[in-house]
Amino acid sequence: MSMQTDIEQLFEQQLQSWPLAVENYAALKNIRIKSFDFGAYKIKVQFNPARVVSTAAKTDKKSIEKRPCFLCAANRPKEQQEIEFKGKYDILVNPFPICDKHLTIALKEHQPQEILPYVEDMLDLAYELPEYLILYNGPQSGASAPDHFHFQAGNIDFFDNQIDIFQEGLIEKELIVSDDKKLLEKQFIQLYKELQSSDEEPMMNLFCQYKAGKWELTVYPRKKHRPEQYYDEGIRQIMISPGAIDMTGVLIVPREEDFNKITKEDIQDIFKQV
Repeated sequence: MSMQTDIEQLFEQQLQSWPLAVENYAALKNIRIKSFDFGAYKIKVQFNPARVVSTAAKTDKKSIEKRPCFLCAANRPKEQQEIEFKGKYDILVNPFPICDKHLTIALKEHQPQEILPYVEDMLDLAYELPEYLILYNGPQSGASAPDHFHFQAGNIDFFDNQIDIFQEGLIEKELIVSDDKKLLEKQFIQLYKELQSSDEEPMMNLFCQYKAGKWELTVYPRKKHRPEQYYDEGIRQIMISPGAIDMTGVLIVPREEDFNKITKEDIQDIFKQV
């Protein structure tokens, strides 16, 4: 049985037995979306109230130390089931979805979000799951659990803007393509070092897909975790905390007032900042 089949069965089981997942995946059918035209591509804004858990997550060291890690097996909801990958990851249905098939792939060990030791695993996931895009949020680039290493994955047909197509003038990205896994890893490490300005991991979001016999690794360099609008007060505040999916051109807002008032100029400013 293929991993793809196992995951389909996992979704079927979880959407029958886990009330939280049932409710939030059903709510996707009523998600409100509006689109902004940027010429060669469009940017969508998705009003998704369930994502407030991630958007509002406190990721500072003090807050993380106070809460139990929700990706550790001992702290997960009893209804949440898993599939093993490579004997060191648990593949989980994400109960707060952005897309129709939203997975979290959590390392079994409680280790911090740090991509370098796990690049090969990301490529292997992309190879095993060609119907999904595998994504990584850096510890200060959208990860709501920077203390526990994890990937995410979303069904590839959710993404209107192809990950390997450039969105000139708004979103900067670097694309690495190879049919040689080891060569691609080497090229990524070289780019990683070019982006690095301190001992810490450079701020970035990653997407990986396997198609036509090649791996495509897309790197979104980041300058900032959250835009100024996130911290503003009153009418100026827009609760938006961009992660990897936002970088593709689907901005997630959990509050209806932000969905109603966000403008094309706001979007340009937010991407310019982050």
